Amino acid sequence: MFTKRKAQNLARTVAFVAALGLALTGCTNTGATPSSSSGADVKQIVKAPEGPTCSLASYKGDKIDLKNAIVGFSQSEKEDNPFRIAETQSITDEAAKIGVKLIKTNAQSTLSKQIADIQDMIAQGAQVLIVAPLNSDGLGPALSAARAKNIPVLTIDRKLNATACSDYVSFLGSDFISQGKRAADQLIK
Repeated sequence: MFTKRKAQNLARTVAFVAALGLALTGCTNTGATPSSSSGADVKQIVKAPEGPTCSLASYKGDKIDLKNAIVGFSQSEKEDNPFRIAETQSITDEAAKIGVKLIKTNAQSTLSKQIADIQDMIAQGAQVLIVAPLNSDGLGPALSAARAKNIPVLTIDRKLNATACSDYVSFLGSDFISQGKRAADQLIK
């Protein structure tokens, strides 16, 4: 049976693979917005880019062989939230499937820890960073450390108040306005 939870996990998995694959091949954008419709027939909808389109080359990053890649994943919040648990598990599972060495950290809802975690993953040799930012602001020191080494940063879930294509390569997240409208439409029905 294809449940709503399975659909959400599938959407996260597709998002991880798409973002990582696109970033590592040099074809990324900052406006991909996956979402799913309600009801039994669940579909992945990707919205066209709304912001600047970045390439790994313009970011001055190197193309990376996924089979030998080291990817750092910075989770922002304590994993007592089912969404965060599923998100981390989905990323972990997909990284294992494609052979990526994944370094995982969890900021435990502390911005200074997230900054230190990201800097530590860079020191451990992470070639790509996936960051679920705790806040839209405050990650400047971590982004600067990644930028200094031309390590691509993909942000998920929460947009940063930072410059796309300079401070980070891509954002992947939901269009909550659209989701709210669909939820309201379903309530009306």
